[in-house]
Amino acid sequence: MAQQKTTFGGVDILRFLAAVMVMFYHYGFWVWAFPEGVSARATGGVPPQPEIGGLVQFGWVGVQIFFVISGFVIAFSAEHSTPLRFFEARVKRLAPAVWICAPITAMVLLFVDLSWPTDAVVRLVRTALFVPFNPWVDSVYWTLGIEIAFYAIVWILLRLGRFDLMEAVAIALGAISTFFWCLYFLFDWSNLAEARWLDLLLMHHGCFFATGVLFWLMRFKAVTPARLVFCALFLAGGLLQIISAVDVRSVKVEAAMPYAPPIVLFLAAMALMAWSLRLDLSWSGWRRIGLMTYPLYLIHDVVGAALLGALVRAGVPYLLSMVVVGATMIAASWLVAIEAEPRIRLLLDHTIFRYRLRAA
Repeated sequence: MAQQKTTFGGVDILRFLAAVMVMFYHYGFWVWAFPEGVSARATGGVPPQPEIGGLVQFGWVGVQIFFVISGFVIAFSAEHSTPLRFFEARVKRLAPAVWICAPITAMVLLFVDLSWPTDAVVRLVRTALFVPFNPWVDSVYWTLGIEIAFYAIVWILLRLGRFDLMEAVAIALGAISTFFWCLYFLFDWSNLAEARWLDLLLMHHGCFFATGVLFWLMRFKAVTPARLVFCALFLAGGLLQIISAVDVRSVKVEAAMPYAPPIVLFLAAMALMAWSLRLDLSWSGWRRIGLMTYPLYLIHDVVGAALLGALVRAGVPYLLSMVVVGATMIAASWLVAIEAEPRIRLLLDHTIFRYRLRAA
């Protein structure tokens, strides 16, 4: 089936909702349930909100949804690309928002006394250069190294002229990741749940990217029994990862957390994604909303938490403070995506990518 459709309104909507889920998870639960976290310290201390927390405490599963969407979008965009064009597109997608949002976060860290000038500079440089290990200006940057690891696999296939192997590589990636999670629970490898090197090898999250690639294959190639079986297998692997993530968070907040809500949220998101891919939601506004997702994810945590703490200390009711901060961060992400990022991309076109056509 020819890939005539270049925008996916349903995917953009889902991506934006996933970012909002992560944002309100941080504001409504994490900032008071885990006082040692950077966002909690950025607030200056806020009172527990168990009623609100009960509603939003599983919003972290938005990250797993992001990874599935990445698998789908990257496979789609890479199929007819070249190694150079793919590399350029990824740099222009990832770098501008980081170069805008990271300095803002660094300044907030200084303002709320969570850093000092030399430390802030080190964190900012490491973040701007996409160093895959801590420290960064904000803990949310942990996902970027994982995304880049997946991009690297796709780029290698393009460089070898073997993108036709994308399905086989995705199946291998998903199978290895799913097998890892089976062994994880069989042998109680709880000490490996947050091992960064396994993150970067895609052991933890490879099943999500593989699921996204299979969604692409079934949407634009063909739905086959084998693809359905592998998709179900990798979704099961993803559920095992989600269960492990619940366990990790339960330890950190020193309270038992149920498994069912994040599993239901994730599966519902996958069903919505599969359904939306059959619809024609091509209004350009959905694309703009999708573009806001990445800067919203990068800027909401420390910056939004500091603003949330200030409002709560000023006597604004907690729920209203969350709404105000959430709306402010969404507005900020719109400014970054629609106004600031295009200018940096244009600058990149006139500098480091100036001779891309000649090089190609």
